[in-house]
Amino acid sequence: MTEVVHSLDSAEKDRLRRGLEAAFTVPIIDDVEDFVWEAVFHYVKKLRLPDPIAEGRTKQLFDAVAPDGTGWSLKTLVWNRLTQGSSFEFVIQRADIFKKAKDLGFPDGLNPKSDVGTLGAALIRHWNLKFRKDLSAQRVRNPRIAILLKNVARRKFVYVEFGYPPLKEREYVWRWSREDGLGLQGVKDGRVRLKWYHGQKQLFQVYQIPEQAYSFELAWERASLTAFVESVRRTLAN
Repeated sequence: MTEVVHSLDSAEKDRLRRGLEAAFTVPIIDDVEDFVWEAVFHYVKKLRLPDPIAEGRTKQLFDAVAPDGTGWSLKTLVWNRLTQGSSFEFVIQRADIFKKAKDLGFPDGLNPKSDVGTLGAALIRHWNLKFRKDLSAQRVRNPRIAILLKNVARRKFVYVEFGYPPLKEREYVWRWSREDGLGLQGVKDGRVRLKWYHGQKQLFQVYQIPEQAYSFELAWERASLTAFVESVRRTLAN
């Protein structure tokens, strides 16, 4: 089963380009990531952007939630292979399944020598606990993930958006990537979709750039710091 791919309409694509150009123009922003990407995305989707100072920040999964219950987990990634079909991966969770084995339904505990299928099941349960908790708390009915891929120069971009359902244990086959058992891989539909390294306890999700991805280039220029500050001062004065 392949992922459900969602596309931006023409107006959203235009706002994405304009939002990124504006962000990269600001000389006190070093990159578009984290809250900066959240802000640009809210502009793209015409959503109200929460003020992080007045309203605080949370570690909940969905960084943007629309009134209709659509919620997006937002990611950015520097990745130079921006061609259709290329794989990319990113951390979604720190999953210490050894420490939480009993809570995940494994009363006898887990260790690196445990059956790979059992370890994989524990990883999926660990992720789904977080996923379902935030899904309920944030009142999300239509979960999605939106990822902005960018090359090192921040001139070429790919935007991809997928449906983001909970993981299903029965859909994955697990194997160690190396004989010494450092990296565990979850394979689905013949492709590696999940990776976990028990040393760092980090769980990665793996996607491929689909045909429907939005690829584009930007030719932005930084404003000078003085010009930027004076421009803001003039705006506030008016």
